[in-house]
Amino acid sequence: MGTLYIMGTPIGNLKDITFRAIEILSQVSLIASEDTRVTQKLLSRYDIKTKKVSFNKDNYSKKIPEILKHLQNGDIALTTDAGTPGISDPGYELARAAEGSGFSVVGIPGPSAVTNILSMCPFPTESFLFAGFPPRKRSELAKFLKEYAGLNAAIVMFESPKRLRNLLDQLATLYPERTVFIGREMTKVHEETFHGSSADALTYFSDPKGEFTLVLSKPSIEMKHLDRTDIYALVQQLSKEGLGIREISREIVSLSGLKNTEAYKLVLDTLK
Repeated sequence: MGTLYIMGTPIGNLKDITFRAIEILSQVSLIASEDTRVTQKLLSRYDIKTKKVSFNKDNYSKKIPEILKHLQNGDIALTTDAGTPGISDPGYELARAAEGSGFSVVGIPGPSAVTNILSMCPFPTESFLFAGFPPRKRSELAKFLKEYAGLNAAIVMFESPKRLRNLLDQLATLYPERTVFIGREMTKVHEETFHGSSADALTYFSDPKGEFTLVLSKPSIEMKHLDRTDIYALVQQLSKEGLGIREISREIVSLSGLKNTEAYKLVLDTLK
């Protein structure tokens, strides 16, 4: 029975690879690559001759049975174009299928755009959420960003140059008081970082090029940790004390970190 190795590979600089990763890529009988051309650049750099097969979002359902069959007789390494498989690609589908079929699944750690950007951040990141790539449509993007409005944590996102300005515009509208830290082309020749408001970032990145990783800072005011049960009880108590719906809503906003509209709807629903 073979082993499936989930390989962490460089996010840009080909020197950012571990000795262990080079050894495994050299010894496995097959490498399943998101893009075989991208993986070949890495293999050529280290004179690795291992056979490759394509495995990506367009063909993973057809390729999984083939790879599982191959695992019966040998080890396989799974690579993505940059970083670690399973983050923004169908790597988890193969890992799940391999584990479900009784094969060993082993992760080989390597470079990560997420931890790299967080390590350079000039604001607190002891708690963070990785949100991946935001939705493309503007209406869906606004909804996506509002879901994290009350979360007391930094938000990490990936974005393409074509959609970066749309994301920054939405952030400037929704969270003008929060700063962003942006890494462009991290570990590559033209690497650069930016820290400031989303509005200033719009001016700075007037013609975005390259790959972007963005961190939205935590809310400036730390949220109180009230759960829904506490809030419902507080609404009932304030109502008995004679406060009106709007007065109660304002109190809930100040104590819970909810948006005005969310607090108002919650009070209405509670007092029905």
